This record gives sequence, structure tokens and C-alpha cells, in this order.
Amino acid sequence: MSGQRVHGPREGRRGGAVGRPAGRLAAKREAILQAAVAIFLREGYDRASVDAIAEEAGVSKQTIYNHFGGKERLFLAAVEGERNRVATRFASPPPTAPAGARAGAEPPGGSPGGEGPPPGGERPAPGDARAALAAYGRQVLAVLLEERASALRRLIIAEAGRYPSLRPACAHGEPESLVTAGADLLRRRTETGELAVPDPAGAARQLVALLVQRGLHASTYGTQPLAEEEAAALCDEAAELFVRAYRA
Repeated sequence: MSGQRVHGPREGRRGGAVGRPAGRLAAKREAILQAAVAIFLREGYDRASVDAIAEEAGVSKQTIYNHFGGKERLFLAAVEGERNRVATRFASPPPTAPAGARAGAEPPGGSPGGEGPPPGGERPAPGDARAALAAYGRQVLAVLLEERASALRRLIIAEAGRYPSLRPACAHGEPESLVTAGADLLRRRTETGELAVPDPAGAARQLVALLVQRGLHASTYGTQPLAEEEAAALCDEAAELFVRAYRA
């Protein structure tokens, strides 16, 4: 005997069932999450049913219960999935947006961390912390004021008061990758001597909060487009405030 473990007839070599590869299970789970977001946004949490989500996803109702246990856990998983989608979109720079594009449609091009060029503009110079912070701000607003992200944020706020069990969806704030990118930007600008930021992570969290709250107010919580000019002015003001506060 070689000592190699013999798998049972219904046991996969990676702990899954025979004939159900992990990739297929992941794809089915993602289809359920996408369907859940669509139904929750269309019907609201109270009126949304597992039956409707199953029909939208093209799976059985029992499959949803097998994956998530019920509607509450599915809602929380869908919210977390959207947070991950926003974080991925922020970290993956798209092509440079054309001048005049509205905020929330596509973030401006450039590298993650906000030092890419603004729409139709040049990449911020190494010694221009203000321009780098403003470019970062435009990236933040573009992904966080996206129509679907805004609609889900409004739904969470509306339902958390009536369903305390959904409050964990509010607990994590904005995706951590946004804060990390901002902290890296502030840390780099501190290392070059342009700024003096003793706590880059804390300052980045404050900057994201400022950008998000002002962006939400200006767009009526994402219910109307934020013009590119208005988004740029908002980000320029926030950048100026931080440069004044942390000037070396």
C-alpha cells in the first residue's frame, strides 16, 4: 500500500462533490449575488423574495438556501460583493474619460492611488501634491457615486432602521482599498517632503469621508448626476484643504 488516501465515491479531491468543480460553484454563487442585487434594488428588502432571486439567477430556491441560508444572509453577502466590486473597479484603471463625462460614469484614467491624469489632463507632477490629491478624489467619487453603488447605499440606509439584523451592512464604511490607496499617496508625498502627514491612514480615511459626504450631498445621494465640473471643483477644494492642513 502506498498510503495514499482513497476518496469516497461522492468526495472530491478538494473537498467538493464529484462533478461539481469549484469554478462552477463560484460562477453559480456569483450569479445568485448579481440577481440578488438586481431584485433587492428593484423590490426593496421587504418585498424581495428568494423565489424571485432564484428565477432571476436561473437556479432553484434550494440552491440559494444551500449557499446562503436565507434572505438576510444573502442580502449581507450581496452588499459585501458590491463592496468588492467597487474596490476592484477602483484598483483597475480604465481608459481616460473624455472631458465633460459625468462623475459616477467612469473613473478617470491613471494608476491606482489617485495619481493618474484627470479627464483630458496631464499626470500630476511629482511636486504637485494638490493635483495628485484632486485626481485621487475624482477616482473616489467616480466609483462611489456610480448609479448601482449609490442605489444600494440608499437601500441599506432605508432598511437598516427597520431590520436591525441588516446593520452589519453599514458597519464597514467604504472599501478599504480606497483608504489604502489614499494613505499610500499621502505617505509618498510625505516622503518627498511635500507634505507632513503623521498618520497617512487616518488622514486618508478623513479625506474619503469628506469626499463621499460632499459628493452624496451634491448628487442628492446619487439620485442625480454630478457634473464633471462640479466634481472637479469639489475635489480641488478638498485637496486644497488637505495641503493646507499638512503642508511640510
